[in-house]
Amino acid sequence: GRGRQGGGGIVVAILVSLVVWIISYLLIRALSRYREYAADRGAAAITGNPSALASALLKISGEMDKVPKDDMREEAEMNAFFIIPIKSGIVGRLFSTHPPTERRVEQLRDLEREMQSF
Repeated sequence: GRGRQGGGGIVVAILVSLVVWIISYLLIRALSRYREYAADRGAAAITGNPSALASALLKISGEMDKVPKDDMREEAEMNAFFIIPIKSGIVGRLFSTHPPTERRVEQLRDLEREMQSF
């Protein structure tokens, strides 16, 4: 009798722990993406040439297309929880450590327009 009553607490603790882990994991990924944007903005301010940085990002991104896209270490980590590999879409963006190159370039171009207006 008494052993069964305490089992529910363990299940709740495990579920709460899992939810906290998922939320913290997503927040860490979001912080990483934010830091990338901040680094882009800082580099643009230091160099005074956001368009050159945007061009470099596009070039690097183009070169990266030649490299295999799958990092098996990350795939193993993600696929431990999901049956279908995460590649793109909203779920892929949530788990990404870097913002999309297109968005970074867009922000650098916006920054360049701001800098030119001064």
